[in-house]
Amino acid sequence: MIGRITQIMEREGLTPSKFAEAIGIQRSAMSHILNGRNNVSLDVLIKILDRFTYVDSDWLLFGKGEMVRDHMSTQPDLFSNTAINPSGGQAALEYRKEMRVDTPVNTIKTPVVEQIIQQETATRKVSKIMVFYSDNTFDTFVSEKNKKE
Repeated sequence: MIGRITQIMEREGLTPSKFAEAIGIQRSAMSHILNGRNNVSLDVLIKILDRFTYVDSDWLLFGKGEMVRDHMSTQPDLFSNTAINPSGGQAALEYRKEMRVDTPVNTIKTPVVEQIIQQETATRKVSKIMVFYSDNTFDTFVSEKNKKE
């Protein structure tokens, strides 16, 4: 497989570092592959086939056939103009299953009305405030009206 990768590099006129940059891998990884230190990973193979679309995958993986792909893919690509349903969507309606719903699926719950009952309380006023400090002392503040009484 290393020989086939070098054939692609020679055809493209790329150095190993430029080839690594073209397929999006580290230069050191490409060097290790070419020197036989590392095997070619699936990720590297996919990147080679994505970047150089003319390369036949059977040739790259197994050495079978020619390097250059001369046949078109049997699967339609994303942007092909093949009509999947030329009847204009009628087939989907023909095969649609009718579902009968006996009970409503999403019922609207009746809103709960809450009434706030305000109770009249006698008007209260602050008469004394006590403040306690961390050194165990405290102050007492008494309202002016309560002082007079």
